[in-house]
Amino acid sequence: MSAVSVLGAGMVTAVGFNYPSSSAAIRAGIKGLRAANLWDAENGEYLTAAKVDLPQWWEGTGKLADVVAPAIWECLKQAEPERPEAIPILLAVAPPDRPARLRESDVEILDEVEWRLGLPRHPESGLVSLGNVSGLVALVQARKLLAGGKVRFCIVAGVDSFLQQEVVESYMEKSRIMTESNSNGFFPGEAGGAVLVGLSGMGTEGELKILGIGFGVEPATIGSEEPFQGKGLTKACRDALAEAHVPMHLVAYRNTDLNGEHYKFKEASYAQTRLLKQRVEKQELWHLSECVGEIGAAYVPCVLAMSLHAGRKQFAPGSRCLCHFSGDGPERGACVVEFEQRGTS
Repeated sequence: MSAVSVLGAGMVTAVGFNYPSSSAAIRAGIKGLRAANLWDAENGEYLTAAKVDLPQWWEGTGKLADVVAPAIWECLKQAEPERPEAIPILLAVAPPDRPARLRESDVEILDEVEWRLGLPRHPESGLVSLGNVSGLVALVQARKLLAGGKVRFCIVAGVDSFLQQEVVESYMEKSRIMTESNSNGFFPGEAGGAVLVGLSGMGTEGELKILGIGFGVEPATIGSEEPFQGKGLTKACRDALAEAHVPMHLVAYRNTDLNGEHYKFKEASYAQTRLLKQRVEKQELWHLSECVGEIGAAYVPCVLAMSLHAGRKQFAPGSRCLCHFSGDGPERGACVVEFEQRGTS
């Protein structure tokens, strides 16, 4: 199959309303965490969360479209002179079993996004509703479309928000939200991200080459009482490394969706221990959630965008990166990427 690369990116996060500002803020370690309009009844105070700086507090499908549409537009501009209507949008969203999930999201969100962008529906556009892993499934779909010559570019996007009272209450009942009385949890966040994907070699600047993608299934999910061994993420990483023909010790860093929950750090540790066959002095572990909170289905495009930024700005610890993702369900995913310099940043 033809190699594909991330050629451009767009982001809307709690630390910036576009790709340049968000990526620079995350690189600088600026945190978008502050008291939000979400109530913690146990401690009698407002929760800390990472909110996109929209002019008003609101919820719903329209808000999700407002968050992700600017990120997609950034990618469309970077694809010029390709016509925007010729580029399919593969959009990652929350899984159907997310607590208090909007039932109408899958029906309306693409319509809402395209209306904001003034675009007709591309026949290859669609949604992937698998939460954190959705973006990788969309990336596989994009790779097939590009390899088949159906399109010149695809946009893999993702959007998610945990900033609803019903959502945080559901997670607080399971002791999964970071509060004054619970350090084993995540900060709710929201974000929209998008990456422009095309055949490798098409970019005029440095590009992020997708070397391998892998998936796994974890029987002992975070809410399960099954013995936890991290087998699902290990398989996903192993398959991605195998397709890339890259051993774990030649990966310079990992860029992940770790969010502060002990379960996810333990899972990542199990995978690294099983796959690392040679001693390495250092293998950095990145997790942008410390700046933008838990962003669910937006993780994959935002993580890829940050690795692209790190390569172009020459602050990555090396050219190769293993990105891995795991949500509340059994799905696990990983990809190996390599930055290739093709011009000046």
